Amino acid sequence: MEVLRETAPGALVRVVTGTKVIVDRFIALNESTTPPRLRLASFSQWQLTHVRELRVLNGSQEPVATARPSAGALGRIAHLQETWGSRLAAPAADLAIVGTLTWLREELDAFLYLAGEDPDRPPKLTGDLARASAKRKPYKVDVGHGSLADVVLPKQPKAATWFTRLYPASRMEDELPLAKDLTAVVLDGSSAIKHLGEIEASVVICILDRSVADESAAELIVQLRNTRGEPVAIREDLDWSQPAGVEALAFTVAL
Repeated sequence: MEVLRETAPGALVRVVTGTKVIVDRFIALNESTTPPRLRLASFSQWQLTHVRELRVLNGSQEPVATARPSAGALGRIAHLQETWGSRLAAPAADLAIVGTLTWLREELDAFLYLAGEDPDRPPKLTGDLARASAKRKPYKVDVGHGSLADVVLPKQPKAATWFTRLYPASRMEDELPLAKDLTAVVLDGSSAIKHLGEIEASVVICILDRSVADESAAELIVQLRNTRGEPVAIREDLDWSQPAGVEALAFTVAL
């Protein structure tokens, strides 16, 4: 409440409720009602008891409201639940993924669960499934359903909050150099990995498909490790063990 008392009318704010993430202009805080109400320019009034997080934003953005993303099983694995609301309100937005956009978006529709775990279905997913079934229409995964897209949260034109920029590998030359505020970049596939030498980020993750006959991307990575890299022990230094069927190597390179 103190933040709202000090916020000037017209300031751009991001509001996280139990079901929504909203970006809108702040109008006023009405403390004459019980409970107090937050008044926004385009999205009416909200009781403060329903507001989980609020941040004042810089810059400009069109008003938008989207379903609150669900961290789902992956969020539980990564222990994100305790800080999920604050992450949505003030996202780091420091991750980029480079690859074939069509494939990336299809993969982001996936639901991840621990072995033997019963899938939890957010109310939005349950409702949307029921409506799609009643209308005999195909089911479209959306933010708020608990899919991988909810945790990765790619940047989109009408997104109220986002974590990740997606770049097409086929047009990567037009995007270079990447933004300086990126902490990590994922290069998915050979067409993305060929730009490895041009990526400057603290963490770069290359994903190779060993079923593909072209070994040029793998050779590029090994050459970089052999000429400029310092080996990193995955189990000891990163405290991680790759799952069955996955090969991994890690090394550091001076920027």
